[in-house]
This record gives sequence, C-alpha cells and structure tokens, in this order.
Amino acid sequence: MKTRKWFMLAGIVLIILFTGACRFGNVSFTILQTSDLHHHASGSGAFLDYTPMNTEDNDPILGGFARLATLIKDIRQEREATCAPVLLFDSGDFFMGTVYDLTVANPLVLQYLTEMGYDAVTLGNHEFDWGSAGLAMLLQNGLDNGFNVPIVASNMVVPEGNVLQNFIAGGVIVNKKIIELPYGGKIGVLGIMGLEADSLAPAAPPVTFNHDYEFLQQQVDQLRKNDKVNLVVLLSHGGVENDGTGDDADIAQNVKGIDIIASGHYHTATHVPIVVGESGTLIFSPGRYGEYLSRLDVTVNIFTRKIVNYSFELILVDDSIPGDEAMQALVEDSHDAINQNLVPLGVTIDAAISGIDFTLERGSFRETGIGNLVADSLRATANALAPINKDIPFDFSVVASGVIRSGLYPGSTKILTFADIYRVLPLGISPFQPVPPGYPLMSLWVTGADLRNIVEAGLTVAPALGSSFYLNFSGLEIYYNPAYAPYYAGVRALGLYDPSDVACIGPTIPVNVLSDDPADGLYRCVVDFYALQMMEAVTAMGLQIIPRDEFGTEIPPAEYILNRIDIDPTDAHQELKEWMALVNFLGEAFPYYNPITFEPDPSLWIPEALYGEGGSALGRINEVNF
Repeated sequence: MKTRKWFMLAGIVLIILFTGACRFGNVSFTILQTSDLHHHASGSGAFLDYTPMNTEDNDPILGGFARLATLIKDIRQEREATCAPVLLFDSGDFFMGTVYDLTVANPLVLQYLTEMGYDAVTLGNHEFDWGSAGLAMLLQNGLDNGFNVPIVASNMVVPEGNVLQNFIAGGVIVNKKIIELPYGGKIGVLGIMGLEADSLAPAAPPVTFNHDYEFLQQQVDQLRKNDKVNLVVLLSHGGVENDGTGDDADIAQNVKGIDIIASGHYHTATHVPIVVGESGTLIFSPGRYGEYLSRLDVTVNIFTRKIVNYSFELILVDDSIPGDEAMQALVEDSHDAINQNLVPLGVTIDAAISGIDFTLERGSFRETGIGNLVADSLRATANALAPINKDIPFDFSVVASGVIRSGLYPGSTKILTFADIYRVLPLGISPFQPVPPGYPLMSLWVTGADLRNIVEAGLTVAPALGSSFYLNFSGLEIYYNPAYAPYYAGVRALGLYDPSDVACIGPTIPVNVLSDDPADGLYRCVVDFYALQMMEAVTAMGLQIIPRDEFGTEIPPAEYILNRIDIDPTDAHQELKEWMALVNFLGEAFPYYNPITFEPDPSLWIPEALYGEGGSALGRINEVNF
C-alpha cells in the first residue's frame, strides 16, 4: 500500500515538474514577412504621389521601402521591451517590376534587405528573368557593396560549372538556415521555388528545382532529427489562395513537420493564417509590392517543439506610417544613379512624359485598354522606324499580358512620369545587348495560316496556361467563336488594319487565314523576344508558327539576332527595347505638355474615349456564331 502511494506521489511530482518545464520552456518571438516586392521602393501607384515623409497629405500610395523600414524598426523596438526576438524574411520576387531595376551596379532592393537586416530570403521566378548569369551579376554587384543576407534555396539544383555554384561555395546561397534565438530555441528555415512559379521562369535552365514531396520531407526531417530545431519555417515562392488552395497548401498536406509556411508568388493578402494538413501548418502571405507586412507573434515550447500560441496581423503599409529618413535617403540616392543611366535617352526618372485623367487597369483573359495601348505603341514605334529597318511596314504586333506588369494611373497630378511608364513593361533582358535591360523588339513575317495560329494561341490556348499567356494585338480585327475552341479553330476570320491606323478604328482588309504558302501573302509582325521564343512552344503544341523573313524563308533561332529592330542606323546596332517603344509612343502621341505653349494640355493626353472602357480603340476581338 505504501509502495503504491509512493508511486502515485512520484507520478504527481513528475506531472508537476513536466508541466512546469513545459510552461517555462515556452519561447515567444515574432516573424515579419514581405514577398513579391518587385523592387517597388516608392510604393504601388502614381510615382509623384508617393510622399513617405508627409503623413498629413493622405497620399493613396501603399508600400514603399521607407515606410516598411519604419514599421519593421517600430515592431523590433516593441518586442525588444518584452525580450521577444524578431525574425525578418522575404519569400522571393524582390527583383523586377519598376525603374529601380536599373540600379544594376548596386541593386537598391539588395541595399534595402541588407540595411533592414533580413534573416533570410528565398528566390522567386522573377529573380531568374535575366537567367542565372544575370542573377549572378546582380548578386555579385550587391556583395561588392555589402549585401550579406542568406539566400535559402533548398530545392534549387545548380549544375556543375554554372555561375551560381560560386555563390553556393561562398555560402551566399544555402540550402537551410538555422537560427538560434537568444533566449532559447532553434528555428530551422528552408526556402523553395514552387511548381507553378518554376514554370514561369523560362530563363532559369540549366538551373532546375526539385518539387518532389519526398525530397522536401527529407529536408524537414533532417532539420528536426539532426539539427534538433524546435520549429520549421518554410519560405516558399509557391503560393496560396485565401480559400486554402494552391501549391503551398499542397505542400502542407503532403509534407509533415512544417510549422509555418511564409508564402509568396500568388500576390495573395491573407488577413488570417490558413491552417492546413496533419501538422496544422500555418500559411500566410503579405500580398504584393510591400503593400502589407505579415506579422506572426508565436510562442513555441522547446520541449514539445510545438506552437502553443500565436496571433497574426496583416499590417497595411499606408500614409499613416512616416517614412524612415535614412531609408528614403537611400532610395533618393538611387534616383541619381538611375538618371545617369537615362542621360542617353534625354529623360529623368520623374520626367513628365504623358498625361492621363482616368485609370487604365489590367485584366485577365479579356481585351483591355492598357493591352491595346501597349500593342499599339509597339506597332506605331516599329512603323516609325521601318524606313531604317528594311523599309516595309509592320502589319501587326503581339504583346503577352504577362509582360504588362502595371496599369497607368492618373494620381493627383495626372502626370505619367518615366517611372510610371517603365513600370508597365519592366521585364526582360536581351541575350544580345543586355544594357539597358528590357526585352528587345523583333521583326518577323508569317503566313496567313500562321497568323491565325498566333491569335488562336492567344485566345484559345492561354486559358489553359494562365492569364500571363493571353495575347494583346494591334493591327488585327478578330472574329472568334469559342464553340470551336476545343478544336483549335476558334478564330473564324481576321481583318488587317492599315499600318497608318494606329488605334485600329478604321476599315480592315481580310487575311487569307487558310494559306500556309508564303506566295499567297506574308504579314510583318513586331513582337518582343520573349513572345518570339514562346512561338516555338506553341508550335510544339500543334499550332504551327514559323517565323520567316520577307522572302518567306524560315528564320532559325540562331539568326534571331539578325532580326532585331534597330533604332540607330549611324551606329552599331542599337536595340529597340519594349519599354522604349511605350515611352516614345506616349511622349509623341499623347504628350503632357503642349509643344507650342509648353503648358499642360489635357486635350493631348491619353483619351478615355479611345482607350477607356468601351472606347473606340477597343472591340478588336468580336465574338461570333459562325
């Protein structure tokens, strides 16, 4: 009897001790997360409206590095008072999207990440827009100027001899990051590129990414068993929707032991964490462009290695947050560097190029004013340069929606600066002439049948691939019957506008869409280098598109370099970049200032009656029942 009592007493004591140990084994800390910044150092919206040092003017711009800096510093100070450390992460796509991409010599976003002391970041698909060599150049330039943030790329496979191997060997790119908290606890951090994001990184190969769940499970298990971490955080450029679906939700369902997924890529703003899977994985995402900052206050028990409590807040980064002076000074210093690069073009970052008093917004899987305007700018600029480029007019242009990264916004000034316009078409780099960055515009001819296939790909194939593949056209009137789409025959007829009809509002002449014979007619196209490469993929899907020269001879990929549009016949070949065409077109067709009075003239700005909703420059795609 006494023995039983002693056992019972010992058991009670153990329970008390264990309970106390668990209670005293609790460690609290905070995770802050950004993602998909896309180099939006001056926030998201009209460039001249961003006034981070003034909180009294109610500027509508969200985000901005200076405001993020203040917010992060304030939270660090707040948590320091309770001895709770703060971890700061980014889930990729910090490059590519604004005029700040021109800070190549010392990338501004890498300066921001360094100054703010990010604990780790991972890579997104847009980090590979310039290929692995381009990414290596940006990273090396950052390192030369003090960049020191660990890049966690756990599922990236870099072949021997690839330039990124140098950064792996140097410890800049790692497959995991172990963070030891000052008051106890170890956090294991992994970083991955998601499956869909990988598919949107066509310039990444020969670098590849391992999306096998078993592979990721092994990485998690090693952190828990070998590294003895108390918590596993996955920085994922995979994506999650607010309804709980997406690549990151799939990972949480299929990989055990991940406590937190700091998600990016879909641009989803999650106002509450999404709990998924057997491990109860918390998934959250801060949206895009630094408009929000994710904050997770979490308590983990270092003995049970479980989250025992958490609270989450998605913090709006708006005009109520005063900008950090040092960070804003860093941003403004970059303006000087950018302006130096723009000297040959005769503009500055804040130069008033054009004007607008309505909003031109992007859309998905439909004809839009911004899509038609961009396509018109390419065709008009190419035709202006036709006399020095074989002196044959361009019949039509093609622009993929995925390269149109922003709309055009009037803001409070109605001014469209160089920065506003560049933000519309900021992507790409030329393999032939990488400076300045931007996709080069190419010249090619196609037969009537292949022209029809281009349009079919843009309207029929795109919905299966994603909105980025939806095509915008100038110079074409399209008659489309979706009932025939399953047979790749939705395009029923095409009409061609006169090359001088810039906005496509006049009569058309029919295109012989049945003939694949160059002798029956060839049609000249202006297209960016990215879309030209995609034509090869469309051909592989069964919709033949053969790029040809003016004589009907097929152009092999090795000769694409010979078909770039030249902007200067007196010098070595100077490429016409896609963004240059838009800047030039808006400045000449719709200038902000009257060229005679030198005063702002709204009558010359982009007309809503032309490109606004229901404008006369829309209606190029007509649904028919024949």
